[in-house]
Amino acid sequence: MPAEFEQGFSVREPAWHGLATVLDEYPGREEAMRLAGHDFRVIEVPVYAEIEGDTSFSFSPVQPVKGWKALRKDSDGTVLNVVRDTYTVVQNDVLWDIVDAIVEQPAVKYETAGVLKGGAVLWVLARLDEPLQVPGDNTLVYPYIAVSTTHDGSGGVMGRATWVRIICWNTFTQAEAQSKRDGREFHFRHTARVHERIELAREMLLGVREDFRSTFALMSELADVEVSDAQLERFLVDFIPAPPETIISNRVARNVEEARDAVRSILNGPTLATTRNTAYGLVQAGVEYLDHVRGYRSNETHLGRTLLRAEPLKAKLVPLVREVIAAGA
Repeated sequence: MPAEFEQGFSVREPAWHGLATVLDEYPGREEAMRLAGHDFRVIEVPVYAEIEGDTSFSFSPVQPVKGWKALRKDSDGTVLNVVRDTYTVVQNDVLWDIVDAIVEQPAVKYETAGVLKGGAVLWVLARLDEPLQVPGDNTLVYPYIAVSTTHDGSGGVMGRATWVRIICWNTFTQAEAQSKRDGREFHFRHTARVHERIELAREMLLGVREDFRSTFALMSELADVEVSDAQLERFLVDFIPAPPETIISNRVARNVEEARDAVRSILNGPTLATTRNTAYGLVQAGVEYLDHVRGYRSNETHLGRTLLRAEPLKAKLVPLVREVIAAGA
């Protein structure tokens, strides 16, 4: 299965792998759980070891394994994992209880949900119906609340606030990395007291609404600031500086100019058609260049600087653009 996807749904926008059920309208909880493949319970069964070899012993060749139990799906008997007998199963309906409690809306908008890795990992993604839009940018951005659990012993129940629309294992790990990096996740351990921690999770996760709004307030402020073509060029020189002329080689000079041309192409491209000559457009061009155009030595390097850790050059983008604005035309 592509990207470990087993079963699931998405609303209106199809998943890239084409395997999820696409719905025209948001489903209710019961239908959503069924389409997501979450309509099963995990049952606990003893683990036995079969002793092969000499059958002349008086004891049974099949012996129980103390301290361990198997987790099985009640729907088809699939064994999800073998865990210590102290492990507490959190059933799938608890996942949806948490989403409903965190979002705290009369009609929760279940955006996507599904099963990964043969039923071992489950997620549900709810859309907060609070779209944010930067002036001049036609794109609506929705914050999401994602809750996931595992039945393979690899982790507990996790709640996350994210911009990533989860539709497969790749986007699941992207949301996981983003929320961890930004401090927007809450960990429920696999215990019988999960429900007692829902209120804490709601306070923490929905508290990031203010973070989201603050970010968009900053972007909106930058979108109202016009920049001239001369300021745009000054930004390129400061964003991709050249070494001193006394030590720069022809090859390095060529590389610097090619990098600046790449940023110019982004600024002149369709995604920034309406925001090119704004401070917001400069920031967006810088981010797009750093994330998608600038070369990288390995996939690990690219993943690290785009998702897993703060990127120093991104952190400098807004102050750099402010300096360009302050310098005047």
